[in-house]
Amino acid sequence: MDTFAEPYTRAGDDISLDSVRDHVRTLEARHKANGVQLSGRIIHVCHYLPVTCTITSTATRDGILSPPPTPPRILSDVPPSPSDEIPQISLPTQPERWKLAPRYGHSAMTSGIRSLSLTHEQLILGWTGDILSPAGPPDGNDADVNPSTGERIPSVRDRIPSSRISQEDKDALDVELAHYTDKNALEPETSKPITYLPLWMEDNVAHGHYDGYCKQTLWPLFHYLLWQDVATEHASADANYEYYEQANQAFANRLASVLKPGDLVWVHDYHLLLVPRMLRNAMHSGAVSGVGGENGGDVIIGLFVHTPFPSSEVFRCLPRRKEILDGMLGANLICFQTYSYTRHFTSTCVRVCGYETTSKGATTTSTSASRGASVVPRSATGTGVGSTRGASLTRRGTNVKGGAGVEKYVGIDVQGHVAAVTHCPVGVDAERVARDTLRPGVQPKLEALRALYADKKIIVGRDKLDVVKGVLQKLRAFEKLLHDYPEWQRKVVLIQVTSPALTDSPKLERQVSELVAHINGEYGSLDFIPVHHYHQTLRKDEFYALLSAADLGVITPLRDGMNTTSMEFVIAQERTKRSPLVLSEFMGISQHMADALQVNPWDLGDVAAAMNRGLVMSEDEKASRHAALHSVVTTHTSHTWAAVLAKMLLSQINGQNTARQTPYIPRDNLKELYDNAGKRLFLFDYDGTLTPIVKMPSMALPSPDALTALAKLSSDPNNIVYIVSGRDQAFLEEHLGHLPRLGMSAEHGGFIRSPDSAVWMNFTASLDMSWMEEVAEIFRYYTERTTGSHIEMKKSSITWHYRSTDPEWGQFQCRQCQDLLENNVVPKRPIEVLVGKKNLEVRPIAVNKGEIVKRILYQNPEVEFIFCAGDDKTDEDMFRALLLFPPSSIGKATMEPPLSVMLVDNTKEHSDVELAVSPEGVFTTAVGHSSKRTLASWHVTTPEEVVEHMLFLVGETPQGEDLKGYL
Repeated sequence: MDTFAEPYTRAGDDISLDSVRDHVRTLEARHKANGVQLSGRIIHVCHYLPVTCTITSTATRDGILSPPPTPPRILSDVPPSPSDEIPQISLPTQPERWKLAPRYGHSAMTSGIRSLSLTHEQLILGWTGDILSPAGPPDGNDADVNPSTGERIPSVRDRIPSSRISQEDKDALDVELAHYTDKNALEPETSKPITYLPLWMEDNVAHGHYDGYCKQTLWPLFHYLLWQDVATEHASADANYEYYEQANQAFANRLASVLKPGDLVWVHDYHLLLVPRMLRNAMHSGAVSGVGGENGGDVIIGLFVHTPFPSSEVFRCLPRRKEILDGMLGANLICFQTYSYTRHFTSTCVRVCGYETTSKGATTTSTSASRGASVVPRSATGTGVGSTRGASLTRRGTNVKGGAGVEKYVGIDVQGHVAAVTHCPVGVDAERVARDTLRPGVQPKLEALRALYADKKIIVGRDKLDVVKGVLQKLRAFEKLLHDYPEWQRKVVLIQVTSPALTDSPKLERQVSELVAHINGEYGSLDFIPVHHYHQTLRKDEFYALLSAADLGVITPLRDGMNTTSMEFVIAQERTKRSPLVLSEFMGISQHMADALQVNPWDLGDVAAAMNRGLVMSEDEKASRHAALHSVVTTHTSHTWAAVLAKMLLSQINGQNTARQTPYIPRDNLKELYDNAGKRLFLFDYDGTLTPIVKMPSMALPSPDALTALAKLSSDPNNIVYIVSGRDQAFLEEHLGHLPRLGMSAEHGGFIRSPDSAVWMNFTASLDMSWMEEVAEIFRYYTERTTGSHIEMKKSSITWHYRSTDPEWGQFQCRQCQDLLENNVVPKRPIEVLVGKKNLEVRPIAVNKGEIVKRILYQNPEVEFIFCAGDDKTDEDMFRALLLFPPSSIGKATMEPPLSVMLVDNTKEHSDVELAVSPEGVFTTAVGHSSKRTLASWHVTTPEEVVEHMLFLVGETPQGEDLKGYL
């Protein structure tokens, strides 16, 4: 972890919107020139459609009939036209069936998405929301009003159950949405189309998902509250998860049905954290028509989390923590509002799931690259396969070559699939907000406020009535202002507007009302009220008039992501008083707006002092601070945010599409060549290949299916089967020694035991092994200082394990130890240092898995079929040894006597041998994701798939739990 004070925006992102769009066009042109298929579409997956749907007439399932259709919809009633190739149903002729209006809320995200229509065709997939009826409130009272449109928001009694919406109505909605345009959005005529894709869900699933798991479990957790703080006393953190999973699967299925090769997919927010993995699983299984196949590499998936992300110690309280994290890690790019949220997420993946971090390169343009920061150092081990050396917890910078840059992101490695993690803050649509402040209705209300409080200072606060918004703490701080600075009594008023939250909290509403009454009783009088509390949703004119009239804005949530009210306050103040702003330091926006007066909302004295400072601030300081804030707010807007997201997502194509993709092993072809071969050779790594990686190495036991596969394969006299492992002889004999025809190689090629033999051959007997004590002393030094680490002494190598240590401390100590060995021991000794999965191993240079594979093949040149599987960096030596044929070779290969043969038997002369195997008969197989850097020709995703393929060759089926691959 390099720093806790990363900049809010990064080099290359703080430039003009036109420049970012130019970068996007340059990236797309470069990808297309490289043969990468791009569809020109961006698909946004949001919880809601940005449209409210009100049905005005319907043929519902309970027998209520819709008005007679005109013209008739029954095709037999309509005379056929000779020119009609496909009969069309005239649904658009009934515009009164659905009434569509912009949905209130998430305006920054929606405006950012719409701005991308200048450069890309877009699809917005979202839940329809509750279907509304146009009926008015039965009691005659005014209902809530949409501030954007001034229209009434129907109450619960106006909502129609989804079960009553007929398929005919749903089809009609599709037609209405196809013609829908937001009248409040100023879209140029050159804009590309935006298609709205409604998702229909059963009411119990939709509300169990949103009102249940999202609002009662995830929302509190992400804002540093546990669920019992906001729900009932008997709240369960696991309640409603089944609805969350069902809803996410519904989104993934709907998304899969519209995907095309070359699409860019952005999944938005915490409601849909499982969708990336579900979509990738669908692509991997071939369920998405024309996309992905077995490796799912034709669609790039991004996930943007608009909320905060908590520290690992808070997140680990979630019972479904691994499911949520794995769902997120199905994306190619995971983006948060701030650097601190990315740091929390990365730490959580490492600490809770045990995943490793690595660096991930991404394509960038030369202009962006030249503005980069420092470059992540290369891995000291060269290829970087399986290495985490040089990783950092931020986007670090670029190498520039030939006009293109390779930008480094931190990545989370999950079975070879690396998900990049970064941050990009959301802004507001500054131009739209500026226009709204000039609406005709704003000025009269502004003058009325000034007249009402002509001799008073006005402090304005506007928050949702939610426990995380800190309204109670703000009121107490205002009370402290009046107490500690009595000169402000009767001279300042607080106008606090609390808009109704999506989940009502009567207890919080009562507490706020009681505190307001207390302050007014203590410091008010018959002719003066210090706190004016309005629990309502303001109309747009009222809202901007209030912001414009303020002498001080106070926005102090206890925890918040990107609070847009603060930005709107700055823009509204541009034409009036240019008043200062008090902001909570626990907002995602706080680093962005450094010229605001930042406070700890829990420190009431600090907040009161900041209020006082803002009220007495000089005009010059106000102007200076406001100018800086206004520049930030109008530069990094929602449009810039959206363009930067598109740029970052396109940059991921460097590692995902233009790099070599390892194809999934073809099962049928494998079976055919196996059956036709006379002699066959199987070479298996053990940990991570036949058994999953576990925290305690001693617990990595072979499954019954793995034992069955090995027994069946080794019992065939035409098969030669070897386990080529880093384990010692004792472990292999204990768990696999009962298979007499199974060959074994221990300690990464240091020892070998042939099939039908009990004698181990030592390849290190003639080597200088005096270095082991020197290395052991260094390892002991780090073991004493790294709690949870231990040393594994073998006859030919020595390994330091740190899987059970604190992840970050263990990795730091590993790097320190590696530096010490490479700088002080390796230059003087014939050894090499290997960085494995949570371990550091030192072994002789002459001993490795590649040499043992060469020996086995040299002694069995008649084999016509070779299957070799491994998952680790040490297994790349095996894959390298099996690169027997030059490209496009169709002839036979010959092999020179390997060193492993010469070391043991140097008494006779050895000659070259001709191999019987052909290029198509060699199946080197890496265990992990298709994007994993490897010398192998094929890949499978998990150890279970290796076993399944071996059982398939011998005509068996897995008997254990069917564990599907991750991706």
